[in-house]
Amino acid sequence: MSDITLSAGVRQNLLSLQNTADLMALTQNRLATGKKVNSALDNPTSFFTASSLQARSNDLSALLDGMSNGIKTLEAADNGLTSITKTLESMKSTLSQARQDKSFETSSYIIDDATIGTAIAKTLSISGGAVGVTPIPWT
Repeated sequence: MSDITLSAGVRQNLLSLQNTADLMALTQNRLATGKKVNSALDNPTSFFTASSLQARSNDLSALLDGMSNGIKTLEAADNGLTSITKTLESMKSTLSQARQDKSFETSSYIIDDATIGTAIAKTLSISGGAVGVTPIPWT
């Protein structure tokens, strides 16, 4: 092998190119990882601060996911309650329409004493919206 001798200017340019290549590699690493400092050797204070903030970010993300699940549960419960309310309003409307039909107040039904097997049935009369003497309450 032959010895290569470099002048001072060429040697300086070679070192400059090596430094540029190192900086490009560092920049590529930062772009690939999204982190300015990737190890404690680069900058211990920044590395541990970033690690702490990343852990806090993960905790907050987990809390956010839990809150989102809670909101979805509450929305489902609200939809269920709304549906139940609409069903009850429909039932109330149907009952109100039935109450406006006066035919049940004008008809009377009487069941007389009768012997059914060994049991005796008593008289039950329904008249004017009442069973016996107790009126049926309607709200």
